Amino acid sequence: FGSVLVLTPLTRMVAQRVGMVAAPRADRWHSKPTALLGGVAVFAGFALTLGFTALYEKQLYGMLIGSAIIFVLGLVDDLISLAPLTKLLGIFVAGGFVIASGLALPWFPGSPLLDFAVTMLWLVGITNAMNLLDNMDGLSPGIALIASIFLALAFSVDGHPLMVMLALALAGAVAGFLLYNFYPASIFMGDSGSMFLGFFLASLTLMNEYGRSRSLISVMAGPVLPFLIPIFDTTFVTIS
Repeated sequence: FGSVLVLTPLTRMVAQRVGMVAAPRADRWHSKPTALLGGVAVFAGFALTLGFTALYEKQLYGMLIGSAIIFVLGLVDDLISLAPLTKLLGIFVAGGFVIASGLALPWFPGSPLLDFAVTMLWLVGITNAMNLLDNMDGLSPGIALIASIFLALAFSVDGHPLMVMLALALAGAVAGFLLYNFYPASIFMGDSGSMFLGFFLASLTLMNEYGRSRSLISVMAGPVLPFLIPIFDTTFVTIS
């Protein structure tokens, strides 16, 4: 929280000086040019926190490598505007690291291929859902804050302190940024922030063991409920 609180105004100053600003648009809420690249501050603050942590679980490396790829992908998109297919392929590559590390949604017992396929769909879907949700001051990071706190509580029930730390570290980073992103926002995350948050939270959810030995409803509820708003929003926008 503290590092992002300090890094965000510095990032805002740099973005304004190099001309990385979002011009007012009819489908957005801001009425004056607003700095982009807030995702750089969020990612940097979160990465700085991880530097003080001894990571010792195999699955975490795939999750963190994939999230770093997504951050770079989003940052490049902010700078030069990538084609949608290029971004989709990038998410598939990042998702491959997550799945290769052994993480998958346990929705189809006895069918690993179906689990891998639905896991990739999950990672792509939530990453894009959080990106689409970032169209109003404080909305996408606010949902990310709520989801990360919910996951921290779920991991505490599982007795998984390292996952609790990761979830709370992300919550702190997002909370530090939110102070500058509430209406009227002085800086936006950009794709580097919204895509990173979506992918990391989607990956982190895969570590949650709640419901894995229970009914199908509880197995699905653990990952789905924290992201019900972005899932609904994306579905509604697509249908509209």
